[in-house]
Amino acid sequence: MKTNPGCIAVILTSHREIILQLRDDKPDICWPGYWSLPGGGAEPGETPMDTVLREIKEETGIVPDKIAEVPVTPYDPAKNPPHVFLGTWDGAEQDLVLGEGQALRLCPLDQLPEKVPPHIRYYIDQLIEGVTDL
Repeated sequence: MKTNPGCIAVILTSHREIILQLRDDKPDICWPGYWSLPGGGAEPGETPMDTVLREIKEETGIVPDKIAEVPVTPYDPAKNPPHVFLGTWDGAEQDLVLGEGQALRLCPLDQLPEKVPPHIRYYIDQLIEGVTDL
């Protein structure tokens, strides 16, 4: 059964870092205590772009320099993939403002933490595979 997908954003810096958010450690949420991407579900009347920009601002306090939705291969063929966005931002870690979760950080692409949900790692890997420079 397919469900309504949310939005996630892979935001890269010119230093080949990605913005990651440490999810709250609450048993009633998906993937508690894991590092994930900014994103979430749509509010009534929002387009996917509206949703992802709102979620990025609410969760990180930033506005990406550039952002676009990109096609992805679904992690689970039985479900609609999320709307996946690839963006750039040229700020510093201290410019991030934690609005949700336990922590935010810039993480080098080649040093992703172990505790990343498998579907999130799958979409990150898809997008960064072809990125040589920003």
